[in-house]
Amino acid sequence: MKYKCCNLLTGGIEFRYNGVALCQRVDHIGGGDIVVQTYDDKQDIDFKFDIKKYLAKRQEIIAQNKTGKIYHKCEGCVELYERDWPEEKYQKIFQMILHHWTKCNSHCIYCYTNKNKEYFNNRKSYKVLPILKNLDKNKLFDYGGICSFAGGEISCLPEFEGILKILQKYDIVPIFNSSCVEYERRVEEYLRNGNGMLIVSVDCGTKELHRKIKQVDSYESVWKNITRYANAAKRKEFIYTKYIVLKDINDNEQAIEAFLKKSKEASVKYILMEIDHYYFLENRENIPKYIIDLFYFAFNKAKEMGLICEIYSNASVLLLQGKWADEFWRPYVFDAGKEINKYSLRSVYKITENHKFQKYDDIKCAANDNNLTYTDIWQACEKSKKNKYCKKNNNFYFYAEDIENNEKKPDLEKINKIINKKIRLF
Repeated sequence: MKYKCCNLLTGGIEFRYNGVALCQRVDHIGGGDIVVQTYDDKQDIDFKFDIKKYLAKRQEIIAQNKTGKIYHKCEGCVELYERDWPEEKYQKIFQMILHHWTKCNSHCIYCYTNKNKEYFNNRKSYKVLPILKNLDKNKLFDYGGICSFAGGEISCLPEFEGILKILQKYDIVPIFNSSCVEYERRVEEYLRNGNGMLIVSVDCGTKELHRKIKQVDSYESVWKNITRYANAAKRKEFIYTKYIVLKDINDNEQAIEAFLKKSKEASVKYILMEIDHYYFLENRENIPKYIIDLFYFAFNKAKEMGLICEIYSNASVLLLQGKWADEFWRPYVFDAGKEINKYSLRSVYKITENHKFQKYDDIKCAANDNNLTYTDIWQACEKSKKNKYCKKNNNFYFYAEDIENNEKKPDLEKINKIINKKIRLF
């Protein structure tokens, strides 16, 4: 059945410091932020996550969206798009965000923990590993998904090794967000093997600015560790340095160029440009043009230096949905010689050709373009009597034999030909 929905509703879960949510987006009209269970540090750290409540909330929202009346918190979200979504029994978790712990070895001025760093560095965080084991027991994880470690800092996460074991069982690709103040052997291993991604929000290219933004003296060690990771990485597109534009702090061309040069010196090729989350939410209709121009500058300067710049999260919403949408994207769209829906991130990602789709998005696009239903492909991937699978195309897994219980048996050869045409993957 075709209806408007998104990957977060059909296969997402977010473990945040104050509870569990279906959706972390808060940058649209409806406001998102769909919380299913709350937690505070007065509760037991053995937090009892209610799986039935999570699944029920998910189906409640999907059921409403099927009627054509979009759930109020989803209104205006760029993640929504219409297609033939999989049945409920195939809606497993393949997009997970972990930021349930708050301890960090940096002190970024734009972080929500900055107002009370001592409290957040010492607060009790609930144990997420028992919850993940329970989700595993209930067979709710999909194979080949993604998991973002969004913070605190991974080197301050006691359950880190245990969580990685769960991810490995399902070939889930970890996205490590790290301060890089300390070097993590396990992160290097994932980068060396080409099955994990690292994002480091450095936000500057000088020692003085680093001290002002991070409020710790770690500039040299951070860039040293980034260089080590970059040199170890099997796939250069799996390591990013990020620059968050902060008003009246690093919002100038000189600071951005210094950051780009430092990234190139560290052997990093891929750059993420973002805008301060809280500043964006408070001023989204009144962002000054000089800040918009900085994204132009970063995009073009990076290209000039042989780097690839991607516009990230809040910044992409600003430049796609705000009053600057036509001005910013139209030159790149026209250069590609294609028409796009300017309110569709996926369309823009196809045009820019440097965004790495989340895995199943590739399949959905391929299926749609070739009149093959997503459900057909999903069944081909999921149903196998002997539960055997083989590796295809960098982290895509298809069950290779004994596909059963299908009214219409999918043509695996046709599917593989379609997938081979996909845009580059995570």
